[in-house]
Amino acid sequence: GNASLIYVTTDDLLAKQPLPAGKSLREISFDHAGNTIIAATDAGVSLCDFDIGYPEASWQSYFGRVWYEGHDRPKYIWQSSAGTEKSEIKLSLIPLVFGTLKATVYAMLISVPLAILAAIYTSEFLNPRTRSRIKPAIELMASLPSVVLGYIAALVIAPILQDNLQAILLLLLFLPLSFVAAGTLWNLLPVDLLIRLQPLRLLAMLVCIPLAIFASWQLAPLVEAWLFDGNLIRWLSADDGNATGGWVLLLTPTLLLCASVLSFGPMAEWTRSIAIKTTPRQFALFGIARLLIMLALALLGAWGCGALLSSFGLDLRDGLFDTYQDRNALLVGGALGFCVIPLIYTISDDALQAVPNQLRSASLGCGATPWQTTMRVVVPSAMSGLFSAVMIGLGRAVGETMVVLMAAGNTPVMEWNPFNGFRTLSATLATELPEAAKGSTHFRTLFLAALLLFFLTLIANTFAEFVRIRFRKRASQL
Repeated sequence: GNASLIYVTTDDLLAKQPLPAGKSLREISFDHAGNTIIAATDAGVSLCDFDIGYPEASWQSYFGRVWYEGHDRPKYIWQSSAGTEKSEIKLSLIPLVFGTLKATVYAMLISVPLAILAAIYTSEFLNPRTRSRIKPAIELMASLPSVVLGYIAALVIAPILQDNLQAILLLLLFLPLSFVAAGTLWNLLPVDLLIRLQPLRLLAMLVCIPLAIFASWQLAPLVEAWLFDGNLIRWLSADDGNATGGWVLLLTPTLLLCASVLSFGPMAEWTRSIAIKTTPRQFALFGIARLLIMLALALLGAWGCGALLSSFGLDLRDGLFDTYQDRNALLVGGALGFCVIPLIYTISDDALQAVPNQLRSASLGCGATPWQTTMRVVVPSAMSGLFSAVMIGLGRAVGETMVVLMAAGNTPVMEWNPFNGFRTLSATLATELPEAAKGSTHFRTLFLAALLLFFLTLIANTFAEFVRIRFRKRASQL
C-alpha cells in the first residue's frame, strides 16, 4: 500500500507515499530532471515532485563500511569520479583520514629524533661559535618551498630510492651505528691529544657519513641475496620465497632500540661502576666490545625470531609489507621530515637555551657529567618547550599539501606498508575542489573534509597545550 524511494547503497529511506486504497501500482518512473516521480495506478497517472537531496552523504557513507556493487564485502572507499556515468560515487572519508595520519606518523618518526637530538647537541655540547653558524643554516631550510621539495622527492629521490632501496635501508641502520662507533673510538686517543683535537671532533664525526654510505652500498647486494632472493622489490611483490627477511627487516631496528634503552636505563649504574674502576682507554675498549655484542645479539635475535615466525607460516607480506610503489610513505616521510625538522629544531634549541645556567652549574658541581646534566636536568626542565616543538611540527605535517600531493601517489588505500602510497585530506582538497561541481554532493563533501582537517589539528593542539601546561608545572618545581 505504499510507494517508497530507497537509496539501496546505504538502505536510507528517502521518500514514502501511500497509494490510493484498493489500487495497485503498475509502473513508476522518474522524469528527465530526476525530481519528479511518474506513477501509473488503476486510478490513473499521478505526478509527485520531490527533492532527493544528497543521498550519497550520510554518516554511514562517510564514516562506515558500505557494501558497494562489484565488491566482495563492505569497505571504506573514496572514489569521487570514474570513467563511466554508471559508476557509483563513493565518499568514505576514512581512507583520507588514515592517509593523513600515515603521512604524519612517518614524517614524525624521521624528523623528531633528528631534530631533538640535533638541538640537544648544538645547545649543550657544540662550541658556541660553531653553533652560531649551524643554527641559521638549519633554520634556512624552512624557507624552501614545499612544492620544490615535493618536486625533488617525486622526480629525483624516487628513482634513486627504487634503484637502491636495500642500500638506503642499510644506511638508516649504519649511519647511527657509525656515529656511536666513532664516538667510542675517539676515546681511545691519549688524553692530551683529545684535548688538543676537541675543536675538530665534529669534523671528524662527519667522516662517518661517507663511510656509512660506502658500507651500505657494498653490503646491499649481499644482504639482498641472503634475505630477499637477490632483489628486495621483487621479494615484496612475490607470494613465495623465504619470509624470514621481512621479519629481520622489522625486528633488527626494534631490538637495537630496545638495547639502547636498556643501556641508558637499567644498565647505566653497572656501566658507571665499570667506568670508575677502569682507565679511559680500558673503558673505551669496553664500549667497543659492548657495541659489537649488542649488534651481534640484535642481528642473531632478529634472524632467529624471524626464522621461527616464518616456520609457523607468518609472513609480513600478508600484512605490513606489500607491493612496492615508487611514490610511497618512506619517500614522503623523508621529504616531509625535511620540512618539519627546521621548525622542531629551532623551537627545541630555544627551549634548551632558556634553561638557567645555574641548574647546569649546580649539576656539574655535584660531580655529574655533561651528558648526565643534559639528560637529567636540562631536558626535563625544557620538556614543555620540547613537547611544544614536536606538536607544532605535527601540525605542520598534518596540514602539508604539496609534498604529499606530489610524492604520495594519491592512492586512497588503508595500509601501514611504508612501501606504498596513500591519499591525505589536504591533497584531496587541492586536487578535487577546483573540479567539483558547485552545490553537488562531492563539492559539499570536500568542505566537510576541510572541516574535519581543522578539527584534527584543533584536537591535537588542544591536547598539546594541556600536556605542555602539566610539563611546565612540573619543571617549575626544579
